[in-house]
Amino acid sequence: MKKYLALLLALAMTLSFAACGGKDDEAKQPGEEGTGGNSSIKVAVGTQFTTLDPHMNTEVANSHVLTHIYSGLFRSDENAVPQKELCEDYTVSEDGKTYTFTLKDGLVWSDGSPLTAYDFEYAYLRGLSFGADAVYNMTTMVNYVEGAAEYQEKALEMGNDFDCTTEDHSYVGATALDEKTFEIKLKTPCPHLLQLLCGYTWTAVPQSTPQHDGLWSFNCDYPTSGPFTIQEINANEKAVLVKNPNYYKADEVTCEELTYMVMTDQASQLLSFQKGDVDVALSVSLDDASGYAGTDTLWSIKVASTYFLAVNSASHGPEWAKDQRVRKALALAIDREALTEVLGADFYTPLYGLVPYGCSDAEGDFRTNRDSQPYEIKYDPDAAKALLADAGYTESNPLSIKYKYSNNSIHGDVATMVEQYWSAIGVDVEFECVESGVFYDQLDAGDFEIARYGYNSSVAMQQLQIWTTANQIEAAVDDAHYNEMYEQTLQISDTEEYFKSAHALEDYLIQEQVYLIPMFNSNTAALRSTSFEGYTTNGSTPFFAYIH
Repeated sequence: MKKYLALLLALAMTLSFAACGGKDDEAKQPGEEGTGGNSSIKVAVGTQFTTLDPHMNTEVANSHVLTHIYSGLFRSDENAVPQKELCEDYTVSEDGKTYTFTLKDGLVWSDGSPLTAYDFEYAYLRGLSFGADAVYNMTTMVNYVEGAAEYQEKALEMGNDFDCTTEDHSYVGATALDEKTFEIKLKTPCPHLLQLLCGYTWTAVPQSTPQHDGLWSFNCDYPTSGPFTIQEINANEKAVLVKNPNYYKADEVTCEELTYMVMTDQASQLLSFQKGDVDVALSVSLDDASGYAGTDTLWSIKVASTYFLAVNSASHGPEWAKDQRVRKALALAIDREALTEVLGADFYTPLYGLVPYGCSDAEGDFRTNRDSQPYEIKYDPDAAKALLADAGYTESNPLSIKYKYSNNSIHGDVATMVEQYWSAIGVDVEFECVESGVFYDQLDAGDFEIARYGYNSSVAMQQLQIWTTANQIEAAVDDAHYNEMYEQTLQISDTEEYFKSAHALEDYLIQEQVYLIPMFNSNTAALRSTSFEGYTTNGSTPFFAYIH
């Protein structure tokens, strides 16, 4: 959600023509065998790379590379369920606040040096002390790890003078007990900690990694822990990854070379795929993707993302937005089933809750489990009209609202359809379309009445946490009872009760108070060559290590 402009500008100036390694420029044909006799593959991505520093990343394009060059204690499977990666085993204290992880035997970095629990300790302290540009990424660690908030605050005060290798960190709950044992102490129970550990923020980096700099990540000479290392990188053109022979499961990796090609134009991706210049196109239009419907070439990749409407119901918002009856009426007026059918049923799924499909709870998928119970707020225009009338809005005194959206992607189409639904119940809608580059800055500042919103996270509690007052820059949802409910949930150590409370949080936010109006869960439309097998994902990120 946040864009780190200073870093991007630095990259634009210094890395536009950066490349490393002595790779022969003669291109292989798609599907040609790599140097080790196994497969090589070319994948087109839709945006440039901005950083490969795991503690700085907020971009999807970067994630494609990061998921292949780093391994964490845990890794998400295709259903976003955490699976052990570098962790051999772990224990949890009775109060749910202390996790002790034992690393696998014989772990090494790609350069052959030992990978130990001390690398995890350094990485966590580095992330907390990086500086202002990493504050957003480190939110979950600050919220849960004992002493993390205080440590980060001290680091921010000292700036680049802060050295995490010499500063006292004895009070921070991230400690290497020995080379194979790593301990995390939490302020409150966190039954979804293993899900968090799948994220890049919680990834180990070598202790030689610079503390306050992310530019190092566009070199090719640093050790990695995943199935690949970087052979060549040009931030605006491509990243070439080659198999890491020191990966702990190297004998299972069947892909010798993985090349990501930057192609910002969707039509160019389609043409390159059709010509065989790339084997996978990860950013194509829905219209073009639909042409492959019913074939194995179409790859609809599950993404734990929610498209919803946010209502500015706080004190600085419009008067109408403070009335629960009006918010509920606007939600009841939208036919999500029909809307997603128009957008493309193969790629969009209607949502009646905030947490998308692809997030786990105690007994499986969070959304699927909640969907088994009825929802109060479903399409009912007559009930919507009655609520508006009860709130004092009639044909002679219609409700007027301003709808804000950004000028990219499908947002204009969604706005047009939503306006038709609202007009049908007598609401006058004024559009406000703004540049995508400043859209979220305006939302963060509370500069909207009702606006489209998108959030991507495979952790249910992260979807719910961002609507507590403390986690908004200028709160659009400012409800003391919701804040209290959230804090009480954090104190629950029993996993089943914890997620039961999380479901209650969502229902209060969406069904009872209607501060937000969920719309749909969208999948990524991609095209893939049927010459390969072994396609999979880490969560929602395509993973090609086992392609053949």
